[in-house]
Amino acid sequence: MRLGILGGGRAAWAYGTAWRRIGWPLAGVWLRPESKSRLPELLEVPRREILDLAAESELILVAVSDGAVESVVARIPPTEAIIFHASGALPAPGGGFSLHPLKALPPVGQPSDLADTLVVFQGEHRKTARLIAAAVGARFAEVSAEQKPLYHAAAVFGSNYVAAILDISADMMRRAGLEDVRGDIVTLAQSAIANWAAHDDPKRFTGPAARGDEATMAGHVAAIGDDAQVAEIYKLLAAWITGSNLATRK
Repeated sequence: MRLGILGGGRAAWAYGTAWRRIGWPLAGVWLRPESKSRLPELLEVPRREILDLAAESELILVAVSDGAVESVVARIPPTEAIIFHASGALPAPGGGFSLHPLKALPPVGQPSDLADTLVVFQGEHRKTARLIAAAVGARFAEVSAEQKPLYHAAAVFGSNYVAAILDISADMMRRAGLEDVRGDIVTLAQSAIANWAAHDDPKRFTGPAARGDEATMAGHVAAIGDDAQVAEIYKLLAAWITGSNLATRK
């Protein structure tokens, strides 16, 4: 199916590179006049107007920020193409669908592939969405429009907020006098993820909260000092681990 892409960010790059890999045709890319995205050059396709893409595409991907999706969809003239977007939070466009990759997508220009990724569907044209998933080697799931905000919040916890927690860890390591440990923090996080993946009981957690070591946790909060935001995050996560362990044991 011939794809026209509206937008030049990470989702556009992810779908564009997937289309190139499987040999499906690309009609081109529309970008805002002020956009500095190199997506058309990287995909080796022309920069086109929305009118042209609407006439020449079988599928149109709206890959812009959530706040711009509605206005960009409104600019698409009557077309026989099926319109879809990649937002995990917004409902599908009228008569179309959404297909959200459950993955932290890399920046434009860096290696990107949707193979083995769970893509989450909502809207109409389920058969077409399943065909896309199968063609790019992705796995398929479905969520209702009503549950999309909850689904997307869960995705944010599993990706963006993990990255934010790693930022906090790196900053505290620097405060403790340890430099150049970014790779070691990655290794630490990967070991925690592997442990979580292997266990769905209290063994998925390690550390003082899992052991109920109140004195150690109090020392951590004291060491954090006057950074009230980080201290509150620490205490909330410790309470979550403690509560989850108790609930799992019941």
